[in-house]
Amino acid sequence: MDPKQLVADGYDAMGDAYTAQAVEGRTPDHEWYLDTLSERLQRGTTLLDLGCGAGIPTTMRLAEDFDVTGVDISPGQTARARKNVPNATFVTADIAEVDFPPNSFDAVTAFYSIIHVPREEHYALFQSVVRWLRPGGVFMGSLSASGKGQAASYEGDFFGAHMYWSNYDAIANQRMVAEAGLQIVMADQKTHDFNDETETWLWILAAKPR
Repeated sequence: MDPKQLVADGYDAMGDAYTAQAVEGRTPDHEWYLDTLSERLQRGTTLLDLGCGAGIPTTMRLAEDFDVTGVDISPGQTARARKNVPNATFVTADIAEVDFPPNSFDAVTAFYSIIHVPREEHYALFQSVVRWLRPGGVFMGSLSASGKGQAASYEGDFFGAHMYWSNYDAIANQRMVAEAGLQIVMADQKTHDFNDETETWLWILAAKPR
């Protein structure tokens, strides 16, 4: 099966179970980065959330302060998000293929989502983020930090569904973000438990030059 269709179908099937775990397992690191992002943005500014899932807990929190557009490849997840966060706008689309006019957003976020995109498309996605951001706008995301990365990884029982991941290591991720045209403000590796596993993520905050 096409890996992107596998991701869409997987989250359609197990979105409720995944979302319940995400709400329960929200980490202090996640909270700290959301607070840090909010400190840099004015209330009411435009924000694009890539891989928004069912909208909770992250998109809901962002929509309290910002004009949020969420994008997710799973029709089931965007349907859930519209119910969970009625004050935001949601689009069902591949985050690597969706397009918006240049300078559309003051911020772009991508939490635990880019890892579901084939890694050969990551650099072009970061270039799109730069194009969509207004000068001085910021990007915040959680990217893979494990080992040397994997071109493709599959699991047959991720919350009861099949799932696909693809990623680079932390150094390559930072290099791509910078080469795409963003200035890295913070790049920290944080470890936490999720779904009975210990995971390490690279949290990046970066800005588009004015």
